[in-house]
Amino acid sequence: MRREDVKTEHDVREFLKDWSEFERAVYLAAYNIPHGRVCTYGSIAKRIGRPRASRAVANALHNNPLYPIVPCWRVVKADGGFGGDQKAAAGRREHVRSEGIPIANDKVIMSKEVLY
Repeated sequence: MRREDVKTEHDVREFLKDWSEFERAVYLAAYNIPHGRVCTYGSIAKRIGRPRASRAVANALHNNPLYPIVPCWRVVKADGGFGGDQKAAAGRREHVRSEGIPIANDKVIMSKEVLY
């Protein structure tokens, strides 16, 4: 399957069939974050049954093979900040802002309305 053909969760699963179970779980969890919401790395780790793997979740999302299909920009640090180098963090921050998520001091304003 070609990346351009990925449109549904089933397609994501099919595209990632040769990836590790952990990576598939991370990308599927991120795929399901709705527009206008964010999730933390730690929350993704808990959702996939690996509560101590937030750093591994971040590393997996850094290598997202399905960007922009899997919206990795919707995953933030526990304090609402954007990890990684400044240029990449700024791009993710602007992407989140364009989806209507409130930002202050370069961080998502964390609330139950924006957390998924």
